[in-house]
Amino acid sequence: MLHTEHILTLLKLPGIGRVKVTEIIHSAYETPRKLNELWGLIKHTNNNNAKIKVPEWETLEKSYENAKLEIEQCEKLNIHIIGICDDLYPKRLKLTQDAPVLIYAKGNLHCLNDQKLVAIVGTRKPSKYGSTCSHLFGKNFAEEGIVVVSGLAKGIDTSAHEGCIEVNGKTIAVLAQGLDTPIYPKENRPLADKIIAAGGCLISEYGLGVRGRPNYFVERNRIQSGISDGVAVIETDVKGGTMHTVGFCLKQEKPLGCLNHPNKFLVNNDKASGNQLLLEKKQAMPLFTPKDFEKFIQCFKYVGESSEDLCSKKNKSHSTPDQDDEQLSLF
Repeated sequence: MLHTEHILTLLKLPGIGRVKVTEIIHSAYETPRKLNELWGLIKHTNNNNAKIKVPEWETLEKSYENAKLEIEQCEKLNIHIIGICDDLYPKRLKLTQDAPVLIYAKGNLHCLNDQKLVAIVGTRKPSKYGSTCSHLFGKNFAEEGIVVVSGLAKGIDTSAHEGCIEVNGKTIAVLAQGLDTPIYPKENRPLADKIIAAGGCLISEYGLGVRGRPNYFVERNRIQSGISDGVAVIETDVKGGTMHTVGFCLKQEKPLGCLNHPNKFLVNNDKASGNQLLLEKKQAMPLFTPKDFEKFIQCFKYVGESSEDLCSKKNKSHSTPDQDDEQLSLF
C-alpha cells in the first residue's frame, strides 16, 4: 500500500510509468511513511526486477517536491487526486488489469462507487435515430438510478450525458486530458459544467497540463468500461474507438449490450455496421425493448463471475425488432 503523494512521486521519476509503479506497490510489505522508506521500497523492488532503476536521492527528492506542488495546485482547482490504494478509488476499476495507479477527479467522487454504473458509447457522427436512442438510453438508465458513464465526445457521448442530466441523473465523463486544460471538444465545455452541477464528475488518469493525444483516447476507453458494470453500444462502425471499448469490456468479462436497430433504421446507415456484427456474433445482448433493458441490468450483479454462462443463453439471443415491439417509451 502506498500513499497518493508517494504514488505521484514515483510517476514523476524518469523512466517509471504506471506498470512499474504497480509493481512497486505490489512489492510493499508495509506502507512507507517517509521518503527514505519509499527509497528503500524502490531498492527492494529493484532486487527482483532490475528494469526498475533506483533513482539518486536528489532525483527522488525533486520528484517528491513536484508531487507536493501538483497536489497543492489541484486543491486550488478543486481537483482530487485518488490513488489506487485509497478508499475512494473506483472499486470496479481496481479489479481490472492495467488500472491507473492514480485518477484525477472533479465533482462528486461518491458516484464513482455508486451501486450501479453503465457506460454508454458510440460514434461521434451518429444517425438521427442513434442520437435519439442515446439520449433515451441515458434518460432511462438514470431513471433506474444508474450512473451513466461516457466520454464527453461529440455525438453519442453528448446525447447520453444530456439524457441523463435531463432527469436529474448522475453522469461521469472520462476524459483523455488533464482536468485543468480546456475541455475538448470546446462545444462541450458547458456540458462539463452541467455534469458537475448535476452531481456527477469528470475523471482522467492524466495530470495537470496534459493535453489530449490520439492514443490517450484509446487508453481512456479501458477506464470507461472499467469503472462500469456493463457497456451499452448505441452505434458503431466495425472499426474505431467504440470497438476499443467493446474489446476492453469483453476482456474485463462485463456485460455488453448493443442497440438492435429496426431494419428501417439500417438503410443507408453504415454507422450501425458494428452493432450488426456484434449481435450476429452473439458477443452482445440486443437492446431494444424494456425487457431487453431489464435483462441487461440484471446481469450487472454477475460481473466478475461467469457472465457468459449466466447471461448468454437467455439474454444474447439475436431477435429482430419489428412493428409489434415496444421500444421503451420513444416510438
